[in-house]
Amino acid sequence: MNRMSISILYNEVPVVVNLIGTDLKLIPSLLSALKQNKITLSSIQEPPWQIDLYSSEAVLYFNAGDKYRIPIF
Repeated sequence: MNRMSISILYNEVPVVVNLIGTDLKLIPSLLSALKQNKITLSSIQEPPWQIDLYSSEAVLYFNAGDKYRIPIF
């Protein structure tokens, strides 16, 4: 399985994104989902420390141990 890591800025904080079975072409879709998924992201007060990006979803991990899944289109 392909696994590569990159960093993105989320609310001006660098966040590690692990590309799992996907490639860099899905990063714009991830950024769009992070901006548009207001239901999940409205309850989040701090940026995630890591994101696992799959071909159809992203899993966001937080320092408090919480994790959220958001769909990627």
